[in-house]
Amino acid sequence: MRVAVAFLLMGLAATAAQDAEQFSGRLSVLPVDFATYQRLSGSGEVQAALSGRLLDVSGGFKGLSSSATAAHVHQAPPGRRGPPVFTIEVTEARDGRLTGQVDLDGDQVEALRAGELYVQIHTENNPEGEIRGWLASVW
Repeated sequence: MRVAVAFLLMGLAATAAQDAEQFSGRLSVLPVDFATYQRLSGSGEVQAALSGRLLDVSGGFKGLSSSATAAHVHQAPPGRRGPPVFTIEVTEARDGRLTGQVDLDGDQVEALRAGELYVQIHTENNPEGEIRGWLASVW
């Protein structure tokens, strides 16, 4: 009986993961001006899964000009800068990982689906942001 219940629960968890909307993005430098361009480096990938209003974010990065100090989810149309709306965990190093789980409101869910949420990593050398990437639907 316990084995059957365990298999049932594993099946439900796998189905829930498959039902989540999937998003991904490429983290790259996006200079604010010519002077900033000279000081930026690094790249990475970010993945996100939306289950209801809960957004799970994870990814990796490498080659930053200095150690990461913070990572945020920002809101703005692609190619534009916007305010941070959530903080996510980041490895404080030049190469590392980022993870986070955030509860979106209805407007933020729509912004995500419209491609208007992006992940940005801030560094010691570039506190305004060094690399960023917009989350786009995988479907």
